[in-house]
Amino acid sequence: MFKTTFLFLSYLCLACLPALAQDKKGRVSGSFQSDFQFYWEDKRIKALPPPERIGNNNYLKLDYTLDKFTTGLRYEHYAPPLLGYPSNFRGTGIANRYLTYRSDDLEVTVGNFYAQFGSGVALRAQEQRQLGIDNSIDGVMAKYNFAGKVRVQGLTGKQRDGFDKSDGTVRGIDAEAYLHEILKLDSTKLADWRVTLGGSLVSRYQAYSGTLNNIPVQTELYAGRLSVSKGAFTFYTEYVHKTNDPTEMNRYRVGKGTAALVNVGYAFQNVAINLSAKRIANMDTRSDRRAIANRLWVNYIPANTTQHTYRLLTLYPYAVQTVGETALQADVTYSLKKGSKLGGKYGMEIAINYALANSADTTQFWALGKRTYFQDANIEINKKFSKDFKITAKYVYLQYDKDQIEGTTGFGLISSHTVVLDMFYKINKKQSLRMELQHLGTNQDFGSWMMGMIEYSLAPRWFFYVFDEINYNGVRVGVPIHYYNGGFAYVKNANRFSLNVGRQRAGLVCVGGICRIVPASSGVTFSIVSSF
Repeated sequence: MFKTTFLFLSYLCLACLPALAQDKKGRVSGSFQSDFQFYWEDKRIKALPPPERIGNNNYLKLDYTLDKFTTGLRYEHYAPPLLGYPSNFRGTGIANRYLTYRSDDLEVTVGNFYAQFGSGVALRAQEQRQLGIDNSIDGVMAKYNFAGKVRVQGLTGKQRDGFDKSDGTVRGIDAEAYLHEILKLDSTKLADWRVTLGGSLVSRYQAYSGTLNNIPVQTELYAGRLSVSKGAFTFYTEYVHKTNDPTEMNRYRVGKGTAALVNVGYAFQNVAINLSAKRIANMDTRSDRRAIANRLWVNYIPANTTQHTYRLLTLYPYAVQTVGETALQADVTYSLKKGSKLGGKYGMEIAINYALANSADTTQFWALGKRTYFQDANIEINKKFSKDFKITAKYVYLQYDKDQIEGTTGFGLISSHTVVLDMFYKINKKQSLRMELQHLGTNQDFGSWMMGMIEYSLAPRWFFYVFDEINYNGVRVGVPIHYYNGGFAYVKNANRFSLNVGRQRAGLVCVGGICRIVPASSGVTFSIVSSF
């Protein structure tokens, strides 16, 4: 009954938007996105087109705000979904609809919503469209702010699973106390300190009628966190304890889960340092114990490694191992002053990063396990030579356990060396050129790669590019394989149109430590993104 009533109100709201928009107090906003791909067979890269030879994802979002109320919906159409997207993203329907009321310190939402407690280790409902992830919660969420000193939020509902819902129910409550406000530190010698204490309780309930023993119908996550900052100093820590949670992902093993995060940062003069550590065990939490891949995650474990964006470095992106890992990371950024011997007229910045993710030791909490999953040591130099010309140079030594991260066998720990040269030249006020040269060297997996790209921008409307990735001494491919691609984008006001033609290599697409596998493909892609 609730679903039918809400759908009726959503359709009614959509139908009335033009009339409501005439009200000077109301405001209509929204966005539209359409991604279309046409595939063809490409035996050279082992790319086989789907039966329909096309993929098409469409999203239309509409929101209307009037006084203290905001309502909206998102219509989605997959005909069929793009290659690599989860199979449950297929069909047409209203995937998201909500109504929010805000008054002073109170906020209440009914329908679909996204939420995050702390860093997300206990709960994070999010949309990552690039990864085919939308685990919004359909239910009720309420937030209240007690005079800027304490903030509390609670929620209950079922997660989205394509155009269906999870069998399990998610409930949670989260609170943050701003101790510097409660203790009135602004009136003391500790006026510059900011101290926040937070805690969460999240539960997942799902009935069970199977034949296995020791399967709890309810699993809880208890979390506590502390944030302290003063000027250039920051400190954050969070700890989460999870009760017994046998699932498909952990092969229905009986056992509790734990997660601990620590992050410390400090900056002085021209140096900034950030150190972080993470230890997790059995923290893959789903609203349906049978869910696999990227479906129905209740929580989110942030990656403790550099999120590389350069093309060849995305060959080996790290996916967080929620079954268990201990990870360390250190960042140091040094800025050479303008006018110094090395800094020159425009200065120079040097960034050094080291990250390590190993299996979790079962005897000592913070000890590194014996197996290395991922190791990344890199240095990046940014130098501006004139007002029109600048260069970024980067070197990365990377180790990647492909068997552990991608679920393969026989590859082991892959070691690679990558160098990147990124050059930008501003021709005039409207025109600019950017060139990338990259090389990744390894004698393992697919072997070594090189890549070149040229971009030309004609502001404010046009953007053109062409690149080629070459697997030139592939251990498994024999003769070189070219992954060429070219295209353009046109932007006008809030509308962006793009077209590209070429090959896509198989591998992982990752955002923030969450990944999905994409198959090799060859074809044409056309996209429209518009907001209003």
